[in-house]
Amino acid sequence: MNLKKFGTSTLAIHGDLKDKQFRSVVYPIYQTSTFAVEKTDDYQKFIDEVDDFYIYSRYGNPTVKEVEKRLALIENAENSILFSSGMAAITTTILSHVQSGDEIISLSSIYGVTYRFFRDYLPKFGVKVKFFQIEKVDEIEKLISPKTKLIYFETPVNPTTRIVDIEKIVKFAKREDLTTIIDNTFATPINQNPIDFGVDIVIHSATKYLSGHSDLILGCVMSSRERIERIRKFKNVFGGNPDPHQAFLLGRSLKTLELRVKRQNENALKLAEFLSSHRKIRKVLYPGLKNHPEHELAKKQMSGFGGMLSFEIDGDLGRTKKFCDSLKVALNATSLGSVETLVSIPVLTSHVGMKKDELERAGISESMVRVSVGIENIEDIVWDFEQALNQI
Repeated sequence: MNLKKFGTSTLAIHGDLKDKQFRSVVYPIYQTSTFAVEKTDDYQKFIDEVDDFYIYSRYGNPTVKEVEKRLALIENAENSILFSSGMAAITTTILSHVQSGDEIISLSSIYGVTYRFFRDYLPKFGVKVKFFQIEKVDEIEKLISPKTKLIYFETPVNPTTRIVDIEKIVKFAKREDLTTIIDNTFATPINQNPIDFGVDIVIHSATKYLSGHSDLILGCVMSSRERIERIRKFKNVFGGNPDPHQAFLLGRSLKTLELRVKRQNENALKLAEFLSSHRKIRKVLYPGLKNHPEHELAKKQMSGFGGMLSFEIDGDLGRTKKFCDSLKVALNATSLGSVETLVSIPVLTSHVGMKKDELERAGISESMVRVSVGIENIEDIVWDFEQALNQI
């Protein structure tokens, strides 16, 4: 039976792995570090990489695998792999595709820690990174060389919510036989499915929308079976394996993913519209607003505009801090994608450590606030932002 004919929520709830022993509705938590064998010769199954044979949870765990199966289904992928964090997913995936002497091409406007990994760490492994700006996607062709192995990007972009043309990047990559890797965290599988556009590898910080409750840290990668097994071999050595109980919590959260994201989409649009008309706001960036630079592109490649927005306060860093400190409902926290509305100042959190010119190229200023809109009553969120703006 082909489960892909079912809707996202159905797939996220039921998956295709069941508890065959006791028919438990909720898949069991195998909270164990190791698995015993009946006889020593059984280890040959591990050597032969027999599916569903477990010896040690770093190599695989039934609870983890059940969640991986559901993750693949909701992102229209053949397979997926869970990691202990989003950055473990990103670094392991990249390092499984490059070696010394190779080059990669990356969007310059990406999550700050990913940017620093590309800028400060990959060169130590002999890997050169060439960056392109969001307004100059067509220049990717000029950056490609015989040493180029992959193109990395994200859309919507963190924290500005700018939109990148997925099909255009895929077209460049396929012409040169390059691997494409996208961070789809901001969009979620509910609002955007990059594999449907031809992207090879999709990465999520599962800490964010996929878990949605600010209570775990995980990462995941979705792709073809062949690519996932390639990445898995590196993960088994690097050790970024997830805890079975955290995987269970993620699996539970996936069951309400579509409901949460749709509410966040609705709330984010209403908050963005309110902020757009406020006299103390210089600029609002949300893909659902008609004045967003890539509004039409977002309509083309997204089924929803997401729960993330950013805006610039008419003032300096001091006024921006005061606004964040004056909130009563929203929390001043650096994560995103949770049921709670969270705000942060990118230059102090997600993009700390970036140089002034790098921030300028990414469109990030000291007066910018990033907002991850939650599922609270929108009237309360708007009231909270209005009263905080009145304090500055």
